[in-house]
Amino acid sequence: MSGDTIITGLTAPQADGLACVVCGADYLRVRIPHVPLGRSVTGSQVFACVGCCPDDARHAAGGVLR
Repeated sequence: MSGDTIITGLTAPQADGLACVVCGADYLRVRIPHVPLGRSVTGSQVFACVGCCPDDARHAAGGVLR
């Protein structure tokens, strides 16, 4: 997925980039590496845990994992 991909059907925390769009992990409570996956319909950047999205994590390998 590219950073311009719009992801729909998200919960409020997922749409705000505060939770994984795959497993729902709450990034305010759990420290886990995550990578950008796209944007929500509000324009916020959304993320997936590295374990949930290994292909995107591999592409981000050289960059900073948030």
